[in-house]
Amino acid sequence: MKYIGSPVRRVEDPRFVKGRGRYVDDLWLPGMLHLAVLRSPYARARFKVFTDAITGEHAKDFVSPNFFAPLYPKERVLPLGQASYYGEPVALVLGRDPYEARDALDDLEVEWDPLPPVLDPEEALNADPIHPDVPNLVYRDQFFYGEFREGDKLEKSFRYNRQSPSPIEPNAVVADYDPHGGLTVYANTQVPQVFRTALAVTFGLPRSRVTLKVPDSGGGFGGKIFIKPILLATLASMVSGRPVKYVETRTEHLVAAVHGPDRRYRAVLHHSGEKVLGLEVELLEDFGAYLHTYQPLPVLRQIYHLAGAYDVKFVSLRVKGVLTNKAPTGPYRGLGIPPAVLVLENLVSSLARKVGVDQFQVRESNLIRRTPFNSITGAVYDSGDYLESLRRLAREVDRGRRGLGVAFALEPGSSLAFQTLVVKSPRTPYYEGAYVKMDSSGEVVVTMSTNSMGTGHETAISQVVADTLGVDMDSVLVRLGDSDGPPGTGFYGSRFSVVSISAVYVAALKLRERMRTVASKLFNVEASQVEFRDGTVYVGSRKLSTVRELANAAYNRSHFLGLEEVGLEASAVINSPNVNVADESRRVNFSSTYGVNAHAVLVDVDEDTGEVRILKYVVLSDCGNMINPALVDGQLTGGTVMGLGAALSEKVTYDGEGIPMGTNFSDYRIPRAAEVPRLSLIHQVSPSPFTPLGTKGVAEGGATVPPAALINAVEDALGTSFDRVEIPLTREQVLALLEKSKSRR
Repeated sequence: MKYIGSPVRRVEDPRFVKGRGRYVDDLWLPGMLHLAVLRSPYARARFKVFTDAITGEHAKDFVSPNFFAPLYPKERVLPLGQASYYGEPVALVLGRDPYEARDALDDLEVEWDPLPPVLDPEEALNADPIHPDVPNLVYRDQFFYGEFREGDKLEKSFRYNRQSPSPIEPNAVVADYDPHGGLTVYANTQVPQVFRTALAVTFGLPRSRVTLKVPDSGGGFGGKIFIKPILLATLASMVSGRPVKYVETRTEHLVAAVHGPDRRYRAVLHHSGEKVLGLEVELLEDFGAYLHTYQPLPVLRQIYHLAGAYDVKFVSLRVKGVLTNKAPTGPYRGLGIPPAVLVLENLVSSLARKVGVDQFQVRESNLIRRTPFNSITGAVYDSGDYLESLRRLAREVDRGRRGLGVAFALEPGSSLAFQTLVVKSPRTPYYEGAYVKMDSSGEVVVTMSTNSMGTGHETAISQVVADTLGVDMDSVLVRLGDSDGPPGTGFYGSRFSVVSISAVYVAALKLRERMRTVASKLFNVEASQVEFRDGTVYVGSRKLSTVRELANAAYNRSHFLGLEEVGLEASAVINSPNVNVADESRRVNFSSTYGVNAHAVLVDVDEDTGEVRILKYVVLSDCGNMINPALVDGQLTGGTVMGLGAALSEKVTYDGEGIPMGTNFSDYRIPRAAEVPRLSLIHQVSPSPFTPLGTKGVAEGGATVPPAALINAVEDALGTSFDRVEIPLTREQVLALLEKSKSRR
């Protein structure tokens, strides 16, 4: 059977359906204690803890790392006497079960001295520093690519509010510190190898004495690239001398875990008629009280999206990043790119309205005509027919109908080489490894340190290995999420299908060659003539043996066959392909591959209530060759629904004192099933020349495009372009825009 490219059922589903999944909260270790966290009820306050608890005094020398920011405030595992945002952990208590721990939390005696918070990023520029060691303006940079061409101007401002990743399972960790044996951590993180290093650095431990294991995990979306819960549980284990479990509550996740980007843009599109010349963009980025481990990478990754798939002449971006008394922002789904897609694609649709052409025509006039293409930003677009993608999308909708929104974006796949825009050392550690071993019974075990968040990785890996080795998928066992496994950097940035599955494939190819060598010795045939199909060894059409018999010989007859090595195993560690570092002009390839995500949506706007009703939603995706089309459709559907939530309802808001207004899903509204339209999915296939299987990324594209498509549709329905665009677009905003539109008529 041909497995690669087939929509086979997920191999991991039966254990979940039967309740056999094993999550962090299912784990129990002898002598384990449970952790509860005292969090600041103020956005900014001095405090004293009088009851016995684990406080900043236990962690004076333990500082959370940042790998990329040139300047950032020291974020201790627990602060020393002053809290800087609502929900910041300030003390820890332990109990024999979660209830005893929470009771101990209620019994804590704490003295609070509230201070005036700094909440507005504009005010933060001139306010006294939140932290004494750094100014509030903690990051400032400017980027210019191409040759400036002044033309007619179209100017708009944009406000992209912070959102919560909101995975079905919040952050969870069990930490077990043994001063003699080292540190073992079980956590649902997306980056076990990276956080293994971070834990070693933070607590001064040899990296070889730190092990991080990832059980089953319920979603990530960037929210699981959050080291704070792991640091808290590790500190508690080190102080208590016992294993410690901490499972974040939904409220803790919403108010104090990592949030998506909080941005204000001012953008000018230069054009000559319907031809886009370039963009000038000013960005004010609100980082919150501290810089997340990966900041400012979400700021940098958006740069090439300001040129997008268009043959523009220049892009200018000026950035100011400030600290405020809010929870930190970080790598939410798309790693900072949905706001940039909104800026570019809304300006392009507004240009269409200004010059009197439709949204497809203006894009057709500006799209890149052929790939590979070297963008002015340094991005190397690997493959795709963008014009044909746009035309296929256009055929799915009524171009003459009002209420139509179109948005076109390039899906980034793997690589964070753009970190060299701020980190001067020429390093690009974006590799992933795989071990593939066939035992003496013919069963195959694949081991990777990366993990899955419910995205079907076990299925895709099994398909690739089974297809390459000519065995049945049922004979492939996949083990994921252990930092003691092969080298790797984790599950993020649409990288699995680009670098992780490529490592699996390369390792499987090596193992296949080893199997051919054994067969040539065993049957006295040329190795190049040996093939494996349906669990059988062939030379041409002649059956020689089963794969199981061959595997048994590789282990138990190796001496008689004159084999130098016993057994059948292979490994591969490969870097993200198509990688470089920033040059003197700060041009850099931002991703390894570039897929297409083009969306078209038809809406109806109720002028009495402000409700936006989605009548039709079409997604066109080009993610190269698909290992499993059913998995791809699942990624596109889930991502698009997440993007619709960002566009219409999801928003982390604060009152005037810096207190979050949404603490559960009744206040923070993610899309409900009844609110989600049926999606029409279209696939176009342009294999990447840089990956061995021709694959590209697919996980982020669905989530990055809907805000732009929805705003464009609403503007089209109302027949106007907004001077100021805000995400999410609430009913109240729509009604206000309707009034403004009527006053202009």
